[in-house]
Amino acid sequence: MSHKIKMFKKIALSTISLCFFLLLFIDIQTIISDRLIDALWPIGHVTVFAFWGSLFLLYQPTIKAAPLKKQFLLMTAFCFIFGISIELIQPFFGRSKELADVFLNYVGLLLSIILFSRHFIHWCYKLFYFCLLGYLLSPSALCIYDEIKAKVEYPVLASFEHDVALTRWKADQPLSLAIPESLDKPLNKQLSQLSPSINKMMKVTFVPREYSGVALRYFEGDWGAYKELVIRFYNPNTASEADTNAMTTEPNTLPVTLLITDKHYDKSKPNYKDRYEKKLNIEPGFSKITIPLKAIKEGVQLREMDLSKMAGVDFYMYELDGPVNLYIDQLYLQ
Repeated sequence: MSHKIKMFKKIALSTISLCFFLLLFIDIQTIISDRLIDALWPIGHVTVFAFWGSLFLLYQPTIKAAPLKKQFLLMTAFCFIFGISIELIQPFFGRSKELADVFLNYVGLLLSIILFSRHFIHWCYKLFYFCLLGYLLSPSALCIYDEIKAKVEYPVLASFEHDVALTRWKADQPLSLAIPESLDKPLNKQLSQLSPSINKMMKVTFVPREYSGVALRYFEGDWGAYKELVIRFYNPNTASEADTNAMTTEPNTLPVTLLITDKHYDKSKPNYKDRYEKKLNIEPGFSKITIPLKAIKEGVQLREMDLSKMAGVDFYMYELDGPVNLYIDQLYLQ
């Protein structure tokens, strides 16, 4: 019976090892979002090499019986030879090679030594290692938390309680969170009357170029059960902050172009007839813009928008003479 159990354990461990190895080469972007892949990638490298390292320490007789220093040297050699080989092979499978991945592999290997070596390791080294591990993996953990939060808060598509919420967005300029209390008194008063629960907004800066913008890329894409998209802005614009010559409406009103796309839209071949486009005139102060989803669905010239597979909500300004600031408060469906 014990022989059968040992055989089963070896088969199971070999199967898991093979699955981990294949994941280093398989493209899983069609299964989960790019942002979640980026978040899981460091955790995956650490986990895979910690698992492989544990197999050596527990089942490879030479390494298992070796002194700690020899274990460390043998495992380090294995990690760098095998890890670098993987990175060199990956481009042939449509993946890019990253030296940072080799470092993450080594972090995982050190974890296996700390957890599975039969030798004594001083607690100071363990403490230092786990602090380093926490520092390296905390951005990934926060991003995974925000992915879960996005699903829980749906139909809210974007809100801004923590900096990690900014990773849902792509922009040509750095994004930041603004705390309304740090702005002027009229804003604070207006904010408290509008919604006391709001405490942060995303600050977007549009810059002088042919077009400058920000895009919401990671969100729940099935909008089929809802009727309207609601976007809340705060426009702090004054004549000194904006290019009034580019404005076709009131001097302090910001003309922002809204683009909405689904997953059928080919971003490599932009076509204005294959997306929803609308000019928004955002007045000074707080404003709420409501767009019927029926209008978005029927607003594409070549076809109907697929509301079950939405992919992007973009905001652009064109040909400015100076930088313009705009705050996005929240996006949600209703």
